[in-house]
Amino acid sequence: MNTIIHTNPAPVTPAQTLRPLFVLSGPRSGSSLLYTLLNQHSQIALLYEGDLPLLQLFLWGQFRSGAWRERWEFWNQAPSRHGIAIESLPASVSDVWEATRLSYQILARRKRAMIWGEKTPRAYHSALRLAEEFPDARFIFLWRNLHDVIGSWVRAAVTQRSFRQPRSIAKILLGNETLWQACDALRVQGRLVREVNYEDLTSNTSECMRQICQFLEVPFEDQITSLKGADRTGIPSGQHLALVRGDRIVGQREQAEVLSPATRAKIGRYICRWKLRYDGKWPKYPRKLPEGTRPPSFFELWRDRIADQSLRFWDNVRLVILHQIRPRVYPKKYTRRPVVVS
Repeated sequence: MNTIIHTNPAPVTPAQTLRPLFVLSGPRSGSSLLYTLLNQHSQIALLYEGDLPLLQLFLWGQFRSGAWRERWEFWNQAPSRHGIAIESLPASVSDVWEATRLSYQILARRKRAMIWGEKTPRAYHSALRLAEEFPDARFIFLWRNLHDVIGSWVRAAVTQRSFRQPRSIAKILLGNETLWQACDALRVQGRLVREVNYEDLTSNTSECMRQICQFLEVPFEDQITSLKGADRTGIPSGQHLALVRGDRIVGQREQAEVLSPATRAKIGRYICRWKLRYDGKWPKYPRKLPEGTRPPSFFELWRDRIADQSLRFWDNVRLVILHQIRPRVYPKKYTRRPVVVS
């Protein structure tokens, strides 16, 4: 069902006051919670997984004609989820980076906010490029105990097909390592980076959000420590997002174990590798590993990386075939225009 979008003019914030923020994490790391709390702030307006900067290949050749707007809507309904009228998006832009800046700023201007951007769990391999294209951006990296991340992923797969991906566990583990390397590289470059742990966010929300406000140089507002009255219109439906739709921040819960001993051992081996490699600085959680845990072997690392790179390659091949070649044959199947009313 198409979303109805109202196109009444919104107040405009001067462009020079707007600055970008990207909240990056792995999947099932609590980024939906952090996104919702941040958007409670009067000066912050983030998109929920708009993912426009990640769609360069998908939108290739569409930026000058204006067709990128309908293709973006087709991909994940981000414009309609956030109440952005297709007609309000610029028809002709030079590239995906200009499209991102102009499109995301619409949400900030509408709210009279100073900070625009998004949260995404898919920017494993794009964090450094985001920093390059948006030199004025700040970055929040959100981490969570990988045992809990993958356990949450397995539970979500029961009801959501998108979580039933081949070799997803190795992909999450390698993706988190890549994201940490990007975080470390940005810090070395002197970029504005803040790390947040989900466990700290849920156990001491007020202090965690105060520190984030200091990092963003915005005044602390009491409402950003609570989910009550939060705007969740940009968040898709789904049982896997039920907690963020409630009014209570839920931290660690006792749940039935869904990971096999072999999976838990594999996660432990990767965490052991990182703690040894980064002098115990990352990851913060879990604090301790079972006695006798050793890093993964060279063969295991090699096998996981080859498999991950192969899957990424074939994902791109499929993307080109399905979304660059096929649309030229069946163009009407690759647009989804919301109904617009004034």
